[in-house]
Amino acid sequence: MAGLILIIDDEQDMQIYLRTLFRKAGYEVAVAKNGDEGVRVAMERRPSLITLDLLMPGRSGPHAYEALRAKEETREIPVIILTGLSNHQGLLAKLPDGVPGPDAVVEKPIDREAFLAQVAELINA
Repeated sequence: MAGLILIIDDEQDMQIYLRTLFRKAGYEVAVAKNGDEGVRVAMERRPSLITLDLLMPGRSGPHAYEALRAKEETREIPVIILTGLSNHQGLLAKLPDGVPGPDAVVEKPIDREAFLAQVAELINA
């Protein structure tokens, strides 16, 4: 396997789509349905990469991202924000000072080939 990817997304259709995409590309996949579960799974499994939705119930994507970057065990894991929001910059601009931005932001719908190339580049960096 090429590594473990953690999908943090509350939409079941997106979970299924990404899980299928990553498995066909040879990755192992873990799924979390909200930010709290995602942070917990990231701490337990230490994935090679995380995809993170911005809008979720409970702990939102930006808050989950902030928590991931605050923890020594997860701060170096590459994170790709996946969003259907065209104005996502406003949500990410609210990150506290000193919290670096995500490794990439990908807007839905996803260009599969470009997205998989970006995933491979971040995992192999």
